[in-house]
This record gives sequence, structure tokens and C-alpha cells, in this order.
Amino acid sequence: MPLTRPAELVRLKAPEADLRRNYSRTFWSCFGISTVLLMAFVVLFPDLDADAYSKSEKVIIQIEDIPETRQERRPPPPPRPVVPIASQSDDIPDDATIMETDLDFGLDDLPPPPPLADLAGVDLEEEEEEIVEIWRVEKQPEPIKNPAPEYPEIARKAGITGTVTVQVLVNKKGKVEAVDILKGNEVFHEAARKAAWKWTFTPAIQNDKPVKVWVALPFRFQLN
Repeated sequence: MPLTRPAELVRLKAPEADLRRNYSRTFWSCFGISTVLLMAFVVLFPDLDADAYSKSEKVIIQIEDIPETRQERRPPPPPRPVVPIASQSDDIPDDATIMETDLDFGLDDLPPPPPLADLAGVDLEEEEEEIVEIWRVEKQPEPIKNPAPEYPEIARKAGITGTVTVQVLVNKKGKVEAVDILKGNEVFHEAARKAAWKWTFTPAIQNDKPVKVWVALPFRFQLN
């Protein structure tokens, strides 16, 4: 039996799967829809403008040179003198001291001494007397007459109490030559000063001789 050549097969596409067949219709449909949307956008937003591009400006901060300031250090204040206080209590240690007092009498400015003939009847003991520190004396002065100060009326009415420390210079005869207020309420200063001038002492003794010394006296003002 002779062989026969098969007939050629014709491939057919479904209409919905043929893209070339529907290309023109799809293109114009999309174009129309895009045109309608663009026109609608223009109608709805007629004043819409794109913001112009603005170049950002650089902010320059200029720092001026500030002159350097230096704060000068003040020198520290000189140390305050320590004022030891002497008391009449028997419990005071032997090494208790009274404030040292240096007096400048200006001897360099004094005129030359008169001739010895002119010194007749002049007490030579009236020469300058050295003030001795109380801790150096062999025997300290003891009070003979020690009147209490009067209580200030203004302090009494106000109910003010306190202690005033007074420093007195006791001479070779045991009398007070100078009075100085060391510390205490100012309302009692005048009363304490008046009372201190009335005190008398036995002289301080050094090398079997009377000497001048400073003595601190505490006056206590208390209300009963």
C-alpha cells in the first residue's frame, strides 16, 4: 500500500486569545480613558501649580572673638589675732595667756633729755614701764576691789542677757590704767567699762618686782 503525505494542520486561535486581533481596540480604549481622566483632573484642579524649586539658603553663624577675662584673686585677709581670755576661776591652767599688746610711744621723736640739774624733784620712776605678758609673771594680780556693773535698764526691760569681756591694764600699784572691750553685746559695753575702771588689784610680780600686765575680766549680765 503506497504511503500518503498527511495533510498540513492549520492552527486556529480563539478570538479572545488573539492579542493582535484586539490590539487596536485595546489601545484606543486606554487612550480614551487616559484623555478623559486628564481632562477631568484639569477641570477639577485648574489652579494647581507646582512649587518652584527654591535653592536652600545657607545660614552662616559668625562667632566673634570674645576677649578673655581674668578674675583677679583677692589676697586672703590677714589672720585675726587670737585673744586669750583670763578668768578668775581657780581651774585656769598655768599656760593661759592674755593678748599681747605692743605699744609704740614714739621715743624717736622725743627731744633730748634735759640736764641732770633740771631733774631735781622729778620722780625717776615715771619712766616708761614695760608691759609684761601675764604668763611670764611669777605672781599674777588678784582683785582687791571688784564691784559688779550696773544692769542697763534697756537690757533689763528687753530681757537681754550676755557676757562682756573687758581687758584692763593693771599698773605696778594695782590700779587700772586702761580699759578695752574685747567682745560682748554692745548694750552692756558702757556698764562693763565703768565697772572695770573701779577695780583694783594686787600688783603682778616678776623677779620680785611689780610689773604692768593686761588682765581680761568677764562680766556676766544675768536676770534673776
